[in-house]
Amino acid sequence: MGMKRTPPLSDRPLIGITTRNRNDEGNFIAPGRYIDAIRAAGGIPILFPPGESEPQVLLSLVDGLVLTGGGDLCPSTYGEDPEHPKVRYVNSERDRFEVALAEAVMSQGIPVLGICRGMQLLNVVSGGKLIPHVPDVYDELDHFNPEDRKPIHHKVSILSSTRLQQIIGAEEISVVSWHHQAICDVPAGWRLSACSTDELIEAIEHETHPWAVAVQWHPEFTFEEAEHFRLFQEFVRATRQFSPRLAGMVSNTGPTPQVA
Repeated sequence: MGMKRTPPLSDRPLIGITTRNRNDEGNFIAPGRYIDAIRAAGGIPILFPPGESEPQVLLSLVDGLVLTGGGDLCPSTYGEDPEHPKVRYVNSERDRFEVALAEAVMSQGIPVLGICRGMQLLNVVSGGKLIPHVPDVYDELDHFNPEDRKPIHHKVSILSSTRLQQIIGAEEISVVSWHHQAICDVPAGWRLSACSTDELIEAIEHETHPWAVAVQWHPEFTFEEAEHFRLFQEFVRATRQFSPRLAGMVSNTGPTPQVA
């Protein structure tokens, strides 16, 4: 008769992190800096590859979710022409999976951090639409370089009296962007929390959800910098605070995370 296995208990929050769809070699890929940032902030990362037919089962295992960057959402997810000539790297399997995840974390009050595509996804499931190609509306060089597709460094203004401003502790920061899509308008239930100099929407936060923040830039690229790391720290702290699994196990403050 086999021995009964008792899973070890940990006061570290379990954080789901979405991965990209399969590459040409059949592998699911997750950029390592998302994982490094969550670990440095005190969380335990668990990768969520697209294709799972029961996303609710995955969410039941974790205390929070990071919706990561990647290819474009198909315009059909927000009621537009799926044949837009500038839309690229669309994957229907990933779209279906992450739409289901995003809807669930919003309805269940699970802490969520949306990054780039993740922000666009939260916007779409909340009834918003996207700009399929930023250069159609804004100066493309402020947000991505079409020649070599390298990230762009630029300034972002953070609105006062927002959760994001309280987290970062500054009214302006330098960020790293890598996108050619953006959200059109702030959807119902959310509020604007940051914008770029050309007024492109750079961050939104939910007004009633326990903790839902989304940014258009890539804070994982620069998580060693204190202002960007605080975003991951506060997210992980929120997952500990609102986790039914961790309730009563530890105080809400938890151990002080350190940058690796």
